[in-house]
Amino acid sequence: MKVIEVEGRTPDDATKRAMAELGIRDTSKVTVEIIDPGKSGIFGFGVSRPAKVRIYYNESTENVGAKVKELLLALLSRMDIEGGVKDLKESESKVYVELESKTSSGLLIGKKGKTLEALQFMINLMINNSTGSEKKIILDIESYRDKREKALKKMSRDIAFKVIKTGRPMILEPMNPFERRLIHLTLQNDKRVTTKSEGQGIYRKIKISPAVRK
Repeated sequence: MKVIEVEGRTPDDATKRAMAELGIRDTSKVTVEIIDPGKSGIFGFGVSRPAKVRIYYNESTENVGAKVKELLLALLSRMDIEGGVKDLKESESKVYVELESKTSSGLLIGKKGKTLEALQFMINLMINNSTGSEKKIILDIESYRDKREKALKKMSRDIAFKVIKTGRPMILEPMNPFERRLIHLTLQNDKRVTTKSEGQGIYRKIKISPAVRK
C-alpha cells in the first residue's frame, strides 16, 4: 500500500493534487484522510494555513488478473505440470481463468473436480492475502465446470425421480457449496421432493426426500 501526504488550499484541492501525483483519476480507488482542513486568510482571502490530506492507495489491487496469471504459472511449474493460461477475463468482481495442458488436464481437474477446487481455493487465498483484492477467482479447464454443471443437473433430476418412485429419501455424494446450491436450485420448483444439506464443513451432502403431502 502506498501512502502519501499532500497540501493544498483546501482538502479537495490537496486530494486532486495527490491523485495527479499518483496518476489516477478514480477516487474510489483511494482512501482519503484529512489531517488538517486548513484555514483561510482574513476575510476569506488567501490561506493562513494550508489543508493537508493523507492518501492511502493499494497499488496491488490494480490488474489482479496479471498477478493471478503469474502465480498460477509459478504453481504449475512447482507441481511439475506442463500447462499454462489459455484465456483470462477480468471484471470488477471476478477473474475467470481458463487453464490448458496437453498432458495433465485430468490431473489438474482431479476426481470430481476436487484438485481444481483446491487449486482455486489456494489461488483465491494467496491473492487476497497479497493484494487485499476481494475479486472471486474462478479456474476452469476444458470447459469442465460447464460439463460438471450439466451432469449434476441431470443426476439430481434422475435421483429425484427415483425418490418419487420409491418414496424413500436418498443422500448424494459430498459437494462443495456451489454444487449444493446448484442441486437446490435445480429441484426447487419440483413440489414432489425436498432438498436439505446435511453434515459439517465445506463438503456437505444433500438429502433428497419425498415431499410431505398435506
